[in-house]
Amino acid sequence: MSRPSEFDRQEVLDKAMHVFWSTGYSATSINRLVDATELQPGSLYSAFKSKKGLFLEVIDVYANRSLARIRSCLTTSPNAIDGIEQLFLKIAEEMKHDNTGKGCLMVNTLLELAHRNDEIVKKVIAYLSLIESLIKDALLQARQNGEIDKRANCTGLAKTLVASIWGLRVMSATTPSPVTYDTTVQNFMKMIPRI
Repeated sequence: MSRPSEFDRQEVLDKAMHVFWSTGYSATSINRLVDATELQPGSLYSAFKSKKGLFLEVIDVYANRSLARIRSCLTTSPNAIDGIEQLFLKIAEEMKHDNTGKGCLMVNTLLELAHRNDEIVKKVIAYLSLIESLIKDALLQARQNGEIDKRANCTGLAKTLVASIWGLRVMSATTPSPVTYDTTVQNFMKMIPRI
């Protein structure tokens, strides 16, 4: 008879997330995960089946937290365009405090594993597509509310804005000055054809 898990799963996922985030998926060893989570290899394998299984759960946790922050920015602002701007400003603020240049776990993972067509890549792409959909919906709402030009291509603009976010995330690896982030966000917002 197997023993029940005697650890806080969320705490283990958070500790594993920091390892994967700083080291990358491929370079993260089971030994590093054992050290970080303070679990024995048998317990890790019993709970998550494999390093990949653990990483897939880590991606879920990270992505769902990111989606919650994005939805909050987009839904608590006075209007849709302000929501998009608040999202960019929040991302820029996070990166100003990223002194190690760790960037975004999902973007890092996609850059690292893009050549692989497996479950990890598919999961990350699905989450990134969902983020794009949220921004597209905000743009459609802005167009409907008369905040932006009624001829605006919301699908194309959402793709451009999302690409801008990922570029900003990649740029954080060089840890530029805070002014660089602020200027970049201002330039991103100029792409939106406001009325």
